[in-house]
Amino acid sequence: VGHTEQTGVTFRTQEAIPVRDEKISSLEERVRVIEGTGAHGLDATDLCLMFDVALPVDFKTLKFEKYKGSSCPRVHLAMYCWKMAAYIHQDKILVHCFQDSLTRAALNWYVNLKKGQVKTWRDLAEAFVHQYKYKKDMTPDHSQVQNLSKTESEGFKGYAQRWRELAA
Repeated sequence: VGHTEQTGVTFRTQEAIPVRDEKISSLEERVRVIEGTGAHGLDATDLCLMFDVALPVDFKTLKFEKYKGSSCPRVHLAMYCWKMAAYIHQDKILVHCFQDSLTRAALNWYVNLKKGQVKTWRDLAEAFVHQYKYKKDMTPDHSQVQNLSKTESEGFKGYAQRWRELAA
């Protein structure tokens, strides 16, 4: 960590600085939690998955088919990329807008991704497929579709939509 000159004084080497910075950051975070500031991660920078997203002046938020977590994730990614074709080489825009194509558990998953976990569109796509890959392999059999029943709190339209999603 350090070395001693002939004077007996210890000097820190550059290797110790990142460790010290990490410790300081950790202590600062603990103080924020104790003081109640930053404990919930409500700063805009804490809530954004990707920083410095520069949307074009003429950018309009697109309407997407919302992914709920109950269908094939690869199909959803393909449909999303087709809609976002104009921005296909702009990772930050792809990552930023992906949240608009999610709802329910899938949106909750996205919001809870750790900062730094996603640096590129590919990182996000791989994490998404990994999270929902079990859906791809879980094709329902005849009895599952046949035994699907409407819940008391569910309207017929919602039941029909669930049935169609399961049968597809």
